[in-house]
Amino acid sequence: MRVLSVIGQKGGLGKTTTAMNLAACMSRASSVAVVDVDPQLTATDWAEAAGEDLPFDFTSETDPAMLSRMRELEYDVVIVDTPGSLADTDVLNAVLDVTDFVIAPLTPSFMELKPVQRTLQQFVLPRDIPYRVLMNRVDPRDGRAQLEAFQALLDTGSFFDGVTGMPRFRNYIRQAAVMKNMPLEGTVITQYTDTRQSRAAISDYTSVSLELMNLWARKDQVA
Repeated sequence: MRVLSVIGQKGGLGKTTTAMNLAACMSRASSVAVVDVDPQLTATDWAEAAGEDLPFDFTSETDPAMLSRMRELEYDVVIVDTPGSLADTDVLNAVLDVTDFVIAPLTPSFMELKPVQRTLQQFVLPRDIPYRVLMNRVDPRDGRAQLEAFQALLDTGSFFDGVTGMPRFRNYIRQAAVMKNMPLEGTVITQYTDTRQSRAAISDYTSVSLELMNLWARKDQVA
């Protein structure tokens, strides 16, 4: 059993979309639950729109005492959608104290680098939790050269004094129109057929979920 937490210091990074779609992909081979601990309840609204159609179980919880017992849940994987603000540290600390792996979504914007780094330094690194940064909402129109330059910044840490780099997923999530209406429709990526509009998103989330499972199977996953 593993607890996977999706974290970020601010909204707009795609935490909820990451949590819901990775849960859908991983539910193909594992029993999965998503726990919404964000007071904004974005994932909860998404799940309510879905009704009984989600391929994984879902609940919301903000009591730190209950969150500290998540490892007692009878699932292969529990994915936690954490708050978009670091104000409620009791909830975040309770979650991270039982977390096995952290995903930190990051849009390819230089303005997002330092906030993500501070979040990792403050909450994840002191606990020695394995983690990976997930590049999210990558616009293919920006070109390969810009993408590789941003990846190089993550790898070297040259944007932040004293940092040697942040481990990242080799796969990434491209920006796709099909994802915009998912929360309103209550849908997840595994419910879409392979069409021109959905193909990239299906491929990206599937690739990231497979990479994640390969990381878990390796002994050198620690950041």
